[in-house]
Amino acid sequence: MSSTELLFPEPPLDLIPSSEVSLNLPGRRGERRPRTVLVLGGGGMRGMAHIGILKALQTLGIKYDAIVGTSIGSLIGAMAASGYSIEKMEETVADVQKGDYFRLNFLKFLMKGTRAPSMFRGETFRERLTEILPEGGMMDLKVPFYCNAVRLESGGSVFFGTPGFENISLRDAVYASCALPGVFEPFELDGFNYMDGGIVDAVPLRFAKTLRPEMIIAVDLSIKSTYKTPNYKSRVLSTLYRSFEIVEEVLVEQALHMHVDYRTVLIQPKVGHLARFDFQDVKGVSKIGEDAAMRVLTSHAATRNLVSSTEIIEGLTCPSRPRDYVSVHIDPALCTGCGMCEMVCETDAFMTNGDKASVRKLMNYECTRDHACARNCPTNAVSLGNL
Repeated sequence: MSSTELLFPEPPLDLIPSSEVSLNLPGRRGERRPRTVLVLGGGGMRGMAHIGILKALQTLGIKYDAIVGTSIGSLIGAMAASGYSIEKMEETVADVQKGDYFRLNFLKFLMKGTRAPSMFRGETFRERLTEILPEGGMMDLKVPFYCNAVRLESGGSVFFGTPGFENISLRDAVYASCALPGVFEPFELDGFNYMDGGIVDAVPLRFAKTLRPEMIIAVDLSIKSTYKTPNYKSRVLSTLYRSFEIVEEVLVEQALHMHVDYRTVLIQPKVGHLARFDFQDVKGVSKIGEDAAMRVLTSHAATRNLVSSTEIIEGLTCPSRPRDYVSVHIDPALCTGCGMCEMVCETDAFMTNGDKASVRKLMNYECTRDHACARNCPTNAVSLGNL
């Protein structure tokens, strides 16, 4: 019997308690709400936007039945799965300081130089996690929770919370999922070393689908070219972080190409202007996430009917245009006809003929919102709208 069969026997595992099955909405009493998995992606301190997204879900009355977290998403997801209130999460995160996580390994660097395991002391981070997270393991949570890490020896992914990887403390699972390469020491378990799951899967939609949900609400924090990118500085750490982000962008792009479908509600807060470890405006980042989630959840076809009440939410109105499509534009004055947009678009929205490219789908209903065309256009001629 495979591990998948152990986790999800036929019929599919029902993640919803029977007492919460019915939707209590006008004209829809007795209907069952969809089994929903919440996916919280990686992105350093940009992940504080996750708190705002959780707040929007609470405000709109949209519930989820399991959480999958990566990197910073694993930390916020672990708190949510533990039953922390939004207020407690906001208070905890607001109290976070850069020194809580980044304390240089001066002694190890002096003794070992480049043979030191990391730039910063992972134990400092682990101690902070012990203060933030409740005691207990992955199986002691109020909501099923999974987080990923990469096994350095094989390069394969592991999801803590699955069979064979459920008997681990919540603190250790989150640390392993957050341990950026070279920044913190790897997490060692049974002779293997594990690091940040975002290295290979910053928005783990593929795993979320194995939980057999009827709907996935996914949060993508990777930097898009249509967002303002943080200023790059020619320093070792800046180069390391930016290189990691570029790899992350490409992998997320491919994941969205392959796994976004009608069941996926994709939230992409515009937090690209923030540095990966920007601790300056935690509450402001949370508000960006909340605003983005409110906009998407009240307009997406899969979730707008789940909203328990919009009348009591001040300032919330019906969207002026449906969010099902992405509008695509090319500035002919900037386009050089290089063909990059046609090459990277998986939905055939572009065509290059002669010295200019043209748009085949001005309203692209198949777009997966991966931003590949805009990100790869060398002259910034491509722009996207209705995002």
